[in-house]
Amino acid sequence: MVGRGRLRADHRREAVIADTLPRAATLVGREPELRAVLDLVEQAPAIGLVLVRVSGEPGIGKTSLLAEIARLLRERGCPVLASASDVLGRRIPYGAVAALVRSLPPGGLGAEVLAGLEITEDSGAWFGRACDRVVRLLTGLAAPRPAAVLIDDLDHVDDDSLALLGLALRRVPAAPLVVVTASRSAEDGRLDRVEQHAEVLRLELAPLSGADVARIVEAVLETPVDDGLAREVRQRADGNPFFVTEIARSLRELDLVAVVGDRARLAVPPDAIRLTRREALLRRVAPLEGEVRVVARAVAVFRRVRLDQISLLARVASLPEETVVAAFDELLRVHIVVHDDERGYRFSHALVGEALYQEVGPAQRRHLHSVISARLLDDRERGLPVDLLQLAWHLAESAVPGDRVAVGVLAEAAAQARGSAPETAAALCAKALRLLPRTASERAGLLALRCRVLARASRPAQAVEPGLAALESLPDGSERARVATAVIASLFSVGRTGEAMALADVEVARAGAPASLQALRAVLLVHNGRHDDAVREIARVEALPISSPAEGVIVFEHLAMLTSLVFRHDETVEFANRALACSDGQPVLELQALSVCASTTALAGLVHDASWRLRRAGELAEQVGSHGFRAERVAARVALDWLGGRWDEALDGIGRWRPDVEAAQADQALGVLQAVELSIRTWRGELDVAARLATLPAPRSVNISRLHAVSLAEYLIARGEVDEACALLEDNAGARLEAAYSCVLIARMIEADLERGQPEAAEKAWARLTEVAPARVSPWSRTTLRRIGGIVRRDGESLREAVSEAAQGGLVFEEARARLALGEVCDDEVPALVEAYTTFQRLGAHGLRRRAGSRLRALGAKVPRARSKAPGLLTEAEENVARLVQQGMRNRDIAAALHYSPRTIEVYLSRIYAKLHVSSRLELARVLDGMRSR
Repeated sequence: MVGRGRLRADHRREAVIADTLPRAATLVGREPELRAVLDLVEQAPAIGLVLVRVSGEPGIGKTSLLAEIARLLRERGCPVLASASDVLGRRIPYGAVAALVRSLPPGGLGAEVLAGLEITEDSGAWFGRACDRVVRLLTGLAAPRPAAVLIDDLDHVDDDSLALLGLALRRVPAAPLVVVTASRSAEDGRLDRVEQHAEVLRLELAPLSGADVARIVEAVLETPVDDGLAREVRQRADGNPFFVTEIARSLRELDLVAVVGDRARLAVPPDAIRLTRREALLRRVAPLEGEVRVVARAVAVFRRVRLDQISLLARVASLPEETVVAAFDELLRVHIVVHDDERGYRFSHALVGEALYQEVGPAQRRHLHSVISARLLDDRERGLPVDLLQLAWHLAESAVPGDRVAVGVLAEAAAQARGSAPETAAALCAKALRLLPRTASERAGLLALRCRVLARASRPAQAVEPGLAALESLPDGSERARVATAVIASLFSVGRTGEAMALADVEVARAGAPASLQALRAVLLVHNGRHDDAVREIARVEALPISSPAEGVIVFEHLAMLTSLVFRHDETVEFANRALACSDGQPVLELQALSVCASTTALAGLVHDASWRLRRAGELAEQVGSHGFRAERVAARVALDWLGGRWDEALDGIGRWRPDVEAAQADQALGVLQAVELSIRTWRGELDVAARLATLPAPRSVNISRLHAVSLAEYLIARGEVDEACALLEDNAGARLEAAYSCVLIARMIEADLERGQPEAAEKAWARLTEVAPARVSPWSRTTLRRIGGIVRRDGESLREAVSEAAQGGLVFEEARARLALGEVCDDEVPALVEAYTTFQRLGAHGLRRRAGSRLRALGAKVPRARSKAPGLLTEAEENVARLVQQGMRNRDIAAALHYSPRTIEVYLSRIYAKLHVSSRLELARVLDGMRSR
């Protein structure tokens, strides 16, 4: 006779509710995903930064997968940073970053980062220093062995944490670091920009199979189950492991399961069971009665509670404090609420908190938020400490339109956060604006603040609309001028130069327009093709009264930029010096004047002037700990390395600092990086890498778009598309050669005409160039004019002058090009050819090197030998791979550039690591840096 009986719960109710899956069952069915992540950790030293994006519906097992990854990696000795967020967490600026750091053992670099997250100033420089500390922490942790960053509930991570983490991660692409995020949607784009710098693995967790569901049900029921029971549970739970557990529990507690022989099966027909996923979840909290349930609902409104908030929780629940204490302990005992380290107490699963929160109902939720905010406001009035951002959140959830108190608090919180947490500040402004009627007088101030914080957060596209709306109401004065400047600069940043010009015209026409705004308008004139108007504005703007040192710096740096754009480079240096003098010894203003003007003079080819400004700016930034104007310094550094013949350093800088420039949405600086890299890759013959760069949109900045056109034309010529290159050069030079870089553009077109056998066209273009030659006084322009003149007229003396001009101006590549031309024109200039050959060899410009070598052989001269390699060092192929790794390229991009498979690149890397005794891309970059410096 087969034994038969009910499967009953023979322990107390609270123990039933607290029962959880054994560890062995928490990852049932997720073994392939776990293995894939662990394999990537093993490969991280060769791959560098890895981003794993786990997605799936609530309860599908994302949190369990991340927890198991953390456990196994810690057992292996890998450093692990882990955090989880919730609805409240998204309201805490940099809360996710702090949680990640707190998950590490106390002390060390983590303590430095936590100290750096204490916001003590209203300055963008704070963000840069905090980012640097996070970068040092990540690289330090990943140096001895791969490290992992696990971010659960990415959907709820605060925007400021994402901005900081996104930039820090993009700056460590070579570090053996695996970042695993979990979010509900596979389309979550909150870390999309990190993907460009990482190997990416997407894991969308699917429902569990029938066999896996059976394993979970057996763990809950503590007995084998038959196929029918497992199939019924899987169908009702849709294969979701969380709901599989809850439905299995409910079946047990409702006596709907019987044991027949040695297996559990349904004791009633399936049609008799009314149990859905929602009902199973609500059963988890259904046994909570009376005060315990009231307190649970109140906790659902708080979302996270600290013990020092029990009295506030009691007031919200309208219960005596001792009753709340007992009820809270009951919630802990039955595992509805769990302790979550230093951040207080939270629900054991987000779904439980969401179920309780939804159970409260929208009207009651708003009422409870209102009670909390009223209590916090009362405490504030009595002088008690209150978290302003927490108060702002509860007000945002409870205030009704027209609530001026709520608007005031939200505005105050936004103003407090604007310097260090601009994303949070912008969101608070938006909520305050929704509470105000369209005619409210406070709207203009909030719109102005939202515009300025979005501009500060490098979100120019979003800053324009609130800024324009603010300008409709703001009266004349300093605040209007600041908002107008922010809007105009934002329009210019996103390429809407015509709109920027129109707004600048309107604002300058208003009474009392400051000199800084008028100087900005003068620069915009050039970018809108009004060259002659811009020239006339120089003297007028220079004579305007200056109201402060800060305005003086802005005015004269704009004038330096303007005179550079119209080729008055002697005045460029003068205005740059006046901008520095206006800083009046104030470190931040001095840094601004040095950084911005270094970028201006570097892009004009004034190498020596830009070099000393950049050097002083770097020293000052180090002294004061400021990261302001970094994009300008990066553009200057890269341009100087390019012009000065330090091409490896230029590419290293592009790889290292591009994330900072992208994060700042500094269009001009980003355009410089793009143009310089395209130029270097083309001259080096790396046309596959250059092809990828050539497909990118041209920079929006008018002057940098011309610099980019020179590089793009060189690429087209290298591909044999000479006609297309000449058309591009002609289009960008301007009818009167008034455009930026027109001298360089026409010079390259003349060379192309000669190369394709059209000397008449070259002579005609040369005649155009000579008409404007007297006004071109920069070393770059003078070198170009003399070199092209010497080529067209086959004039050795002009070419010698070009060599001299380039040497005096620090233009190493231009000097080598002039020496090559001199050697090709004059048969007695072998030393010039040898010097050119050596320079091209060092730069990696092998096409020009071979050209110089061919001319030397034609003259019967000895061609210098290629540099030899020390025994045991890298082969040429290995060196090519190592150099591209050092420059921050991913394996897949290196494979495409060198026509190898990704697997071949991995083989090369293993050989390189063995020869150089390194174990990661990060170590490889450091070793190559050291080898190059010797």
